[in-house]
Amino acid sequence: MTMLSKNDLAKAGEEAAANYMLHKGYRIICRNFRVQQGEIDLIVEKDQQLIFVEVKTRKYHSIESAIASVNYRKQAHISRVAQIYCSQNPQYRNHNTRFDVITALYDDSIESFSIKHFEDAFLPVDLP
Repeated sequence: MTMLSKNDLAKAGEEAAANYMLHKGYRIICRNFRVQQGEIDLIVEKDQQLIFVEVKTRKYHSIESAIASVNYRKQAHISRVAQIYCSQNPQYRNHNTRFDVITALYDDSIESFSIKHFEDAFLPVDLP
């Protein structure tokens, strides 16, 4: 069994989530979009929808902590960064937007990830 650092585990989880999205027919537009206000892990597109995806990677037994970590404050940051992305990429102005959360739960015993995809996990937070 390989012991992964927290950073390596997070990167591997994001890679597993990206592969899952590709397998489900999504087109990855951007990974780790960063601006001063924050970051979005994955931005994908499918059927005229622009989807902003927050990936939470955890050890297999802690799905509750993964979901709970996408709290109101995190949703506000993601919403703000999504607004910036849309303003910088007007080619997506006719797309509907959606905010998803993916949990990538790592199971040491099989050295693999279990992916759970929560579509429309939250609505954008109105910002002042």
